[in-house]
Amino acid sequence: MLFKYLPDEIFQALAGSNRQLIETVLIDLADVFYDHAEDPIKDKSTIVESIEDSLHKMDMLSWQEDHKDAFDSPKTIHEYALRIYHRLVNTGWLVEEQELYYISVLMSPQISMLLKALVEISRHGKRNYGATVLSILSNLESVATAPQERGVTLNQSAEACRDFSAHLNQILLGIRSLQRELFASKDPKAIVSGFFDLFVDGILIADYKTLKTINNPFRFRRKILELTQSFLSDSEIFKRICQCYADQQVISFTAAQVLVENDCLTIIQTFSNIEQRLERIDEYRYRLEKRAADTARYMDSSRPGMANKIAGIITDAASKSQLPVLKSVIGCRIVGMESAASPTKRREPPLPRIITPATVSQNAIAVRDSNRRFHEARQVTVAKLQSYAQRQLGDTENKHILDFTIESVEDFVCFDHLRYVGSLGVNAKQIEDEFDVIFTDKYVDVHEFIECREFVVRRRSKAC
Repeated sequence: MLFKYLPDEIFQALAGSNRQLIETVLIDLADVFYDHAEDPIKDKSTIVESIEDSLHKMDMLSWQEDHKDAFDSPKTIHEYALRIYHRLVNTGWLVEEQELYYISVLMSPQISMLLKALVEISRHGKRNYGATVLSILSNLESVATAPQERGVTLNQSAEACRDFSAHLNQILLGIRSLQRELFASKDPKAIVSGFFDLFVDGILIADYKTLKTINNPFRFRRKILELTQSFLSDSEIFKRICQCYADQQVISFTAAQVLVENDCLTIIQTFSNIEQRLERIDEYRYRLEKRAADTARYMDSSRPGMANKIAGIITDAASKSQLPVLKSVIGCRIVGMESAASPTKRREPPLPRIITPATVSQNAIAVRDSNRRFHEARQVTVAKLQSYAQRQLGDTENKHILDFTIESVEDFVCFDHLRYVGSLGVNAKQIEDEFDVIFTDKYVDVHEFIECREFVVRRRSKAC
């Protein structure tokens, strides 16, 4: 169940007729119980004094009895505080513990989490993503440096990405709902004030201006994507991170692999499509700002109080037989030369121009062909590797690394990938069946091209 850890009467205090008083007190009590430098178990007098301080901030106090009882309505601030305190205790927001004559008050962990979430929703303000992105990058760099000791910080980066992505969705949906609300309003003052109060103060990202500058917080996106993709591509680092997950979260290695892959994919997906999501938010922001700007401009050019005057005229016309004189409302003639629509200007057709076909120079064609041949030479295929190995071994059964010849770019690419035949996947299975690569612990310099581990390529027997 969604609320199985909460008391059944928990929301009665927020649904009654005194909910404004309760909300004000709970917001202030959240700061009292969230003070990590002090003991979370408070004295009853401290809580009552805190409630009194909250009530002193309010302009007017009014208590409505939700249930008929024999108690009189509170008269003083102290009586109000006691009534609210007992209301919070009875509905489960506060828990009393008595030891002899001493009464202490605390808030259960579930209630504390609920209150914290409600306070964060009410204080839904601007967010700064520069620090968030930097913390994600710092965590990923620490994972790359020590994957088996700090690999679990990858999970923290994924959680930050999920929170960041959810907040972007909230911004987008908030602008859409605010746009529909303001577009439906007919009051210009409500449109302008709603734009600044709800959008600028409540939805806009704090570092929104920096998104178009060199200090863009997402300038580290490529580095974040490279680090995350390297965790998935490097099998050794991936195993160490999975082992760290398994040790820290006390789970199996298989479950840790699933968690690591999900966290990496979350980070990659979040930072891969960030530009499209920000562009969509910017599109809705432009529409909203244009609506507010047009409304403000029309407010300056319109006559103040004109709507009320016209509404009064319509009311008088409905109650009287004589129509009022419109001259007192509008000081110009309704029909005249000034009201005639001016004809639109004739649009001149564009001047004709000669379209000439674009010609490509021979040098450009030669460079394109040279680049194509170079890229084709760098491509590694099973046929190239098999042909190179057969040509080098000839009729011999095995051949040392220093006996291989490198005469072209194709030979160098094939020689470089011949060492990784066992990691090339299913496509190179037929090469593994025909040749066997045996390594030693010694490193040698091959024809001043490359320094690598010494190995011998041996032809497998057909019986194998």
